[in-house]
Amino acid sequence: MRCIDKFCFQHVLVLLWVLFLAVVPGRAAEVAPNPDTLPMYGQPNIPRSEAQKSADEAFVRDNTLRFKNRAAGSVAFAAQGWTALRATQLDIAMQRFNQAWLMNPKYYGAFWGFGAALSERGRLMEAIEQLETARTLIDDPAQRPALLADLGALHSEYAVRLPADKQLDRAQHFVLANSRFTESVDNDPNFASAWREWAMSLYDQERYSEAWVKAKRVQELRGEPLPAEFLKKLSAKMPEPKSSDK
Repeated sequence: MRCIDKFCFQHVLVLLWVLFLAVVPGRAAEVAPNPDTLPMYGQPNIPRSEAQKSADEAFVRDNTLRFKNRAAGSVAFAAQGWTALRATQLDIAMQRFNQAWLMNPKYYGAFWGFGAALSERGRLMEAIEQLETARTLIDDPAQRPALLADLGALHSEYAVRLPADKQLDRAQHFVLANSRFTESVDNDPNFASAWREWAMSLYDQERYSEAWVKAKRVQELRGEPLPAEFLKKLSAKMPEPKSSDK
């Protein structure tokens, strides 16, 4: 009888552990994340099974016929990803960007999408890595200024979120932000969004006179106005320079 009691007790413990795993929110996702919602399906950290590889090959084959070539299919799926992202359907967006990557692993737009989706989830360092990859792959001069502006904004936001004891890292990311903004406006001096994001970044860097210069450039280009609250905060730190000021 003692043996039976011990046997039952052990099984009760097992049952309690199973129930614990079932009720802890998010635990299953932490243990086994859905590769469809990770950039590049989580590769190389999460290898594809033989069944998944076969499904991937079939997907590429079918959609190459559908879109006439892999590059066109990649662009089409990335466009669907951006649509889902604007609707805040983050999992669907990541799935579409993964499909874009599957069709063309060198398509910069897939990595740009990965970064945007990760940024929406607050995973800024991972987002930066994806956009830096996109920067090395981009072959469309018309889109390059926007990508670089997004990258500058991400570096700046990441710097702002770093704790006080990470001042060196903070400074390094602000340097990278300024570098990407510079590269953006060098590619297109009339790209107002880059000047706008740069002005706000310079405020966070406590470089108020330079922030005003960028803000003035946004006005000259008739770009999207800077937030009124931002201009109020900037004016409190440093009054708006007059046109004659040097």
